Amino acid sequence: MCKRFGQFITIFVAAVLALPSCSGRQAQPAYDIAPVLINREEITRAMRSVGAGFEAEVVLLVRVDEEGYVRQVRLASSSGNEELDDAARWIGEQMRFEPARSGGDPVPALVRVPVNFDLVTRASYPPRLRNDRVVVNRIINEYPDLRGRYRVRVKVGPEGWILENRNAEASSDEVMSAGSRLLDDLTFWPAYRGEQRKPAWVILVIRFAGPETRIYIESTDT
Repeated sequence: MCKRFGQFITIFVAAVLALPSCSGRQAQPAYDIAPVLINREEITRAMRSVGAGFEAEVVLLVRVDEEGYVRQVRLASSSGNEELDDAARWIGEQMRFEPARSGGDPVPALVRVPVNFDLVTRASYPPRLRNDRVVVNRIINEYPDLRGRYRVRVKVGPEGWILENRNAEASSDEVMSAGSRLLDDLTFWPAYRGEQRKPAWVILVIRFAGPETRIYIESTDT
């Protein structure tokens, strides 16, 4: 869970650079299509706080599995500040990707992610998905053949539960029904303003795709 210190920042994730997923002796990456970060907007908002007047860059090496989940985060380049390094690792753990592909099949990969810390004045950060992996596994088991996209605006309460939903869209009636039922199972890390939890609206997407099912936050209201 993230720590909060004295002053809030934004975290900007630069373009992801694909690296070989196997031995360092390998000349080319073991995939044709590199991983694509799908929750960039969520993680680039003001999410962490640091000591006043400090700016720096941390470079991460992030190992992404064939389902697009982060399995390992380590430092490639330290900021020289332990608090910033810890913050960057935490950000890396929250990333979600479309997986790398080789010959059309999803494969694990290693990516290099520079994380830049820049001071801002607004002391807030948005909700983040908490149990999405659990719900994804449920979808795979209960809806193995369902395909489609469910998109909805939801209000996340101070305790991390969905309090309200609006403007739901779906690619089919079956997807609409399944997506609506799953909202009751999702939980979040709540939004904060300063030290106070607060309700916040997010655009949530559930992509039903069998083993490649994804749940992610598309955007967050400011």
